[in-house]
Amino acid sequence: MQVAVAGASGFIGQATVHALLQAGHAVVGLSRGRRGRFDRPGLVWREVDVSRGGPELVAALAGCEAVVNLVGIKRPEPGQSFDSAHVATVAALTTAMQAAAIRRLVHVSVAGPRAEPPRPTQYMATKREAERSVMSSETDWTILRPGPVAGPGDDFVRNLAATLRHAGVFPAPDGGHAPLQPVLVEDVALAIAAALERPAAIGRCYDVVGPEVLTLREVVTRVADALALPVTLVPCPAPLLAVAVAGLEKLPEPLLTRAQLGLLSHGLVGDPGPAAAELGLVTQPLTAAKIVALSAGVEPWLGLSLRLRRGDEDMFFKTCSKGAVHVAWLVPLAVALIWGLGSLTPHVWWRMLAANLVLVPLCLMTVRLPWLELWRPSLRGLVQGVMAAAVLVAAGWLGSQVLFAVTPEARAEVAAVYSWVHLLPAGIAAVLLPLIAAAEEVVWRGAVAFAVASRAGPWWGAATSAAAFAVAHVSLGVPALVVAAAGAGFFWAWLGLKTRSLFVVLVCHVLWDACVAVLRLY
Repeated sequence: MQVAVAGASGFIGQATVHALLQAGHAVVGLSRGRRGRFDRPGLVWREVDVSRGGPELVAALAGCEAVVNLVGIKRPEPGQSFDSAHVATVAALTTAMQAAAIRRLVHVSVAGPRAEPPRPTQYMATKREAERSVMSSETDWTILRPGPVAGPGDDFVRNLAATLRHAGVFPAPDGGHAPLQPVLVEDVALAIAAALERPAAIGRCYDVVGPEVLTLREVVTRVADALALPVTLVPCPAPLLAVAVAGLEKLPEPLLTRAQLGLLSHGLVGDPGPAAAELGLVTQPLTAAKIVALSAGVEPWLGLSLRLRRGDEDMFFKTCSKGAVHVAWLVPLAVALIWGLGSLTPHVWWRMLAANLVLVPLCLMTVRLPWLELWRPSLRGLVQGVMAAAVLVAAGWLGSQVLFAVTPEARAEVAAVYSWVHLLPAGIAAVLLPLIAAAEEVVWRGAVAFAVASRAGPWWGAATSAAAFAVAHVSLGVPALVVAAAGAGFFWAWLGLKTRSLFVVLVCHVLWDACVAVLRLY
């Protein structure tokens, strides 16, 4: 049988072409352009815009005995709406099939929730309208309704993997309790081939879904476990997520669209029984091994991972001190030193320098860390430090505006801190401030953040470091400085743990100090 496949260059289309060729059919791929085309023996391509129909489509169907419709979009694009892709395409195909004397049609739609929502999304509404159009056509039709489809190049498992590799927090729409039945793309393709070959499938609708009913939370957890990535699911109202997803849709390859959000919010389930009994289809579960294979080579979203845990974490942290008990005496000692030195000299910089002259040797002697590795300079580290400083300066400016709006008296406190800059001649300040910054990295990021992270995990290391750094600044008597120390301290600890480098943090710290002192942005 020669089968025309509309949408053959797409994700499901490629698997369908393979299954049809394996079953001994010849395939005519219909596509609007050359994007996504591939070569297979027994496959020919004909360029046509299926949604427009007309004589061009009738000519493209010439010689075919059956049609498979896989055309569908996940977001509207210029020149293509949900209505044109889903509804107009069906009308054009069925009209052209009648003109070309072709009766057999397999139409691939989508599964849905257990109960259709009273206000379906435009995506789902046009999908269901297309089904009604198929049913009322003068064709020998079969409708297949797959659940979330997983396979090579999908936007289900691979996008989940990219999201989880980007961050350890996953916003679950409405708590992530919607039921899903993931199905493998090869099973969908086998269902299409089986439906074409079975006359009993004419006039029937089949759910093509996996054997397991999983909530979205369970799917996310399964992917995270397969990739050994801890994740925290945060319930989020679907309407609130829709606002953020609307922005994502502007990207060339969005992680999620509003149409997909609607499916994940309401659920995609079905009854696999009829397809098993009448098409001989036994679908396979989405296993951990399959997830690992599909996620191979998937980078974090935007190429940036906010995670502090990495694959080499155990190997790295085995060189770090496993005992963080020194934190219990380090923070009180630092506070006592700064307070005590305050009675000897009112000069804040000499107090901080003297305190660090005591704390740094203690940390280097008592805390076992790969100090040389942490301080190794590199061009990459320099660039990372500069970029991080730009981010911190911008975040600091935004945070200061919020602080001043909530606590107007904080402006006077910040002005007092600026006055400290003039306590030193410019030449001495240019040498002393980087030395103090380096000492603080040894004490608060090295001895605290890395040591605690080796014991309790990196996020605890960053949080403990930020808290200790803030407490140490309490003795300076400026509440606004304590707030800044907590925020900047957490950022620097995160940066150090993320890059496994104190050199990167020092570059960021010094540049931030310079911007604050010279530009007075806050």
